[in-house]
Amino acid sequence: MQYPEISIIIPAYQEERRIADTIKSLVIYLESHYPGTEIIVVCDGCTDNTARAASEAFVSNKCTLKIIELQKNNGKGYAIKSGVKESKGNFIIFTDADLSFSPNTIDEFLPKLIAGADVVIAQRKKTVSYSGLGRRILASCSRFVVGNFLLPGIRDSQAGYKAFSKLVAQDLFARIHTNRFLFDLEILLIARRKNYVIEKVYVDWEDKPGSTVRPIVDSLRCLRDLFIIYFFLYRDA
Repeated sequence: MQYPEISIIIPAYQEERRIADTIKSLVIYLESHYPGTEIIVVCDGCTDNTARAASEAFVSNKCTLKIIELQKNNGKGYAIKSGVKESKGNFIIFTDADLSFSPNTIDEFLPKLIAGADVVIAQRKKTVSYSGLGRRILASCSRFVVGNFLLPGIRDSQAGYKAFSKLVAQDLFARIHTNRFLFDLEILLIARRKNYVIEKVYVDWEDKPGSTVRPIVDSLRCLRDLFIIYFFLYRDA
């Protein structure tokens, strides 16, 4: 059987407590379904033992692990961009370090890419509930604004689980100007402007403890990044 060549990028910041379980879960699934997959963990200026925890958790002779250690914390978007540059797979997927999505959902993403989609994005089902009030408010506002005004038809731009064909990933990540939370939005806005085919997959999502999201600080950063995104979109139009 010919298996697709996949690179899975995991951006990580201070994830030594969660990254081992993520690596183990991925390896168990990938070895039996997609041997040959390349897992890339990008440590985004980590000062803890994220890299070592990931390395020690990885035990496989069918998949490979690459760890990229960035000296400075530049943001999730920058970390994934760094991973894309180093990836070898024909299909590139990124997912969060807490693995809030079940690995078997890859089976829903890949057929869409193989059939010709350029980008496949996760859409969290409506049963999603965040543990913190601040995150719930931030998520609700984001979905309302994005789904109704910025990207009609795509309510959940920030789900940390997206897949691309290799050439499209390289093109999109070379064009972004935001490095933190709103990089997802910028990616999708550029993809839509370039008429890339975007498909959606509705998935179950689990809110796991240990998030480094700071609702107030990150909301202010999002407002700044939104201005940056639209400045460059109109400048490059």
